[in-house]
Amino acid sequence: MGARTGIATLLAASIALSLTGCFGMPSPSDIANQAEDFASQAQELADTFSNVDWGKACRLVVRDAQTGEVIREVTDQREIENAFEPFSGEGGIATEPDEPAEYVFELWEPETQKLGQSADDLKEYKGLEVTTYEESPVVGVEVSPIGLKLYLTSQAAADALRALAI
Repeated sequence: MGARTGIATLLAASIALSLTGCFGMPSPSDIANQAEDFASQAQELADTFSNVDWGKACRLVVRDAQTGEVIREVTDQREIENAFEPFSGEGGIATEPDEPAEYVFELWEPETQKLGQSADDLKEYKGLEVTTYEESPVVGVEVSPIGLKLYLTSQAAADALRALAI
């Protein structure tokens, strides 16, 4: 994990440095803070994928990104796990692609039962939203409860998700 954080920090710093001519020269501490924030987000996303208990996922809703229409709803836990398996160990941070959004995958999970709460009262929440883009290996990943959104490059992950939409 330390190597991924270091790579993300260097990547963020190089992006910030390459943009200095466009927006004025930020101070070195501003660049360092931005790089650290970016690295922290990348690490948080990696930790999220490695800590997901796929057996707790209720369902995966596949939507057409243009119309919002539900294409498919997947409840088979093994199928959900197989679709997201290519994400483990991913470190290819990318920028938002120019291609139009293709599919949106919403991973719904049960809320954690609180003391005194009946199991019948548990609701679902959208824990993760992943977007594929037409003819692109880049996928957008948003951890919905905390609003963290990053883009990863993974042809294997994009293809595994697209297979669920067919």
